[in-house]
Amino acid sequence: MKKFSIEHPFFEFMGSLGDWMILNVLFVVTCLPVITIGTSLTAIYQVSLRRIRKESRYAAKEYIQAFRQEWKDSTKLWMIFLCTGGILLFDVLYGKNLLGVLNIAIGCLVVLWMFSFTYAFPLQARFKNSIKNTIINAFYLAFRNLPVTLLMAALNCIPVICAALGEFVVMASMPVFCIIGFALITWLNSLFLTVIFDKFIYDGGKNRVG
Repeated sequence: MKKFSIEHPFFEFMGSLGDWMILNVLFVVTCLPVITIGTSLTAIYQVSLRRIRKESRYAAKEYIQAFRQEWKDSTKLWMIFLCTGGILLFDVLYGKNLLGVLNIAIGCLVVLWMFSFTYAFPLQARFKNSIKNTIINAFYLAFRNLPVTLLMAALNCIPVICAALGEFVVMASMPVFCIIGFALITWLNSLFLTVIFDKFIYDGGKNRVG
């Protein structure tokens, strides 16, 4: 009779899936106060990027540790994006009667916001740097890797799109995002970001590895 080992690929997969689900639940819970969303993003990306590099063993413990360590800087970074994003949202919702040129300008600013947001918190998770340089590097990497940036930004927009499609889609997608959805998006983005960051380090970017 065959003996099953805990190192069997099936058990390894199930263990990894369980870790990602735990990360997802921790992320959802720690995002609830809203002001902690930035810290939660940094924490989940820090663990995710480490897992891609095979440097992570205890997902929950590492998430909580990262959350505590990154609270101060990530909250400052998040407040910048929250304030600027709120202004842009107001312009989009109530600027429909503006001249066409102004609407185009607002659209461009929204795209720039999305591009920088896509990289800012992963950069905060991976590198030690000032907030100013983190944002500068976010723009730099966004345009240097434009096709991948568009894909990652689209992935990040999935929860927003689901929310905008109405009550039925929200109710249908909510269980998915409460269990695994956010962690899945983070994992997919981390696959791209690992390659981008490795090249960034090799090319001698402005960041210092943390």
